Amino acid sequence: MSNDFITKPVISKKAYSIPIEMRPLWRISLLIASVGTLGGENRYLSVKKANMLVWMLIRQNRWDEYENYLYGRSMDLPLVSTDTATYKAVEIALAKKLLDLESGRLHISDAGMKLYHLLLENDIMPKEISFLENVGKKLTDKKVKEITEGLI
Repeated sequence: MSNDFITKPVISKKAYSIPIEMRPLWRISLLIASVGTLGGENRYLSVKKANMLVWMLIRQNRWDEYENYLYGRSMDLPLVSTDTATYKAVEIALAKKLLDLESGRLHISDAGMKLYHLLLENDIMPKEISFLENVGKKLTDKKVKEITEGLI
């Protein structure tokens, strides 16, 4: 008797959903919301800060932890890491001319600002934008350095 098995691969055209956290358009919208909300007059954020903000926005169940740290109510460093899906979203946003990259900074373009205004006007991502306005503004360059300690 032989122990060899014959297997036949099955290829299906059945669709399967991609979790929202992995969808590039959703992440691009988070990037646009971050730069649009916190970019100031010059309309830019460092790549590190933008990556960190998207990481935080995706993890809504940890928003209290991030808020407590950024407001100085906790000294425990929150968990933040690099995220290749966000970097892919940055690449797509750059290719689509929604963002520009210059000297390690993501600048929001006019097209990106149009998208940002669409998010605001249509009340899309209200919780995320509120988080950015209330907590994200406390994410200083010093805090980015403390949290990442060379990770990003």
